[in-house]
Amino acid sequence: MNTSTLPSVLLLLAAAFPSPSSAAPLKTGSSVVSTNVCSVLKAPETFGNQVIRLRGLVYLGENHVNVSDKACPGQGIELVIKSESVFKQKDVHHFYVKMNRQGRKGVATITGLFQSDDSPLTPYVLNIQHVKDVAPRDK
Repeated sequence: MNTSTLPSVLLLLAAAFPSPSSAAPLKTGSSVVSTNVCSVLKAPETFGNQVIRLRGLVYLGENHVNVSDKACPGQGIELVIKSESVFKQKDVHHFYVKMNRQGRKGVATITGLFQSDDSPLTPYVLNIQHVKDVAPRDK
């Protein structure tokens, strides 16, 4: 990455995610529920306050990041990071680097805490803890 673009990337990250809060990173030994985007969107209350892992189409926008699935078009789950230590994790850093190189669109496996949110536009969010298997989207 060109060092002159680093400040703009950091500014984008700051704009895309709310300021850090007291949410802690995923602890070792936590129970993780493997699921998919459509199942979570169909019954979000079922997954509330659970650590979930899902794979989906990721979009890195100017003011938001979301994950979606072609099987349930027009819907998505807002992605957030509420812990400053997560920003510093190698997997999360590589996620942003790859997403920017891929035109801000890709596919990834995301693990995080699924939580209710105060926003009427995003009543639930996935608080990212880990990201892996980042790849370009199929055309």
